[in-house]
Amino acid sequence: MIKVVQSQGRATFTGALTRGTITRAFDKKYRKLVNNDALVLDFADVSQVDTAGLAWVLLLVELASEKKCKISLSNMPGDFIKLATLSAVDGLLPIESQ
Repeated sequence: MIKVVQSQGRATFTGALTRGTITRAFDKKYRKLVNNDALVLDFADVSQVDTAGLAWVLLLVELASEKKCKISLSNMPGDFIKLATLSAVDGLLPIESQ
């Protein structure tokens, strides 16, 4: 299960960001997050991430670029960063300094 709370240009994710939670309905609802001037994705409460979750975040980063939305990722769990590094996409993620 994944929960997303949106407030003033920030989206806070809680739960697992995995193949099982990123459904078509989830994608359709939350890809609209980038329809703003700026957006911070906060992953402090993400308990699990897999390659599907990583791919979905990369999709949001790409969509944000196309829509001229300044996007940044904050509070990245170590497992998330490790997965991005192993997948050689860590350089594509706009991670905030912590």
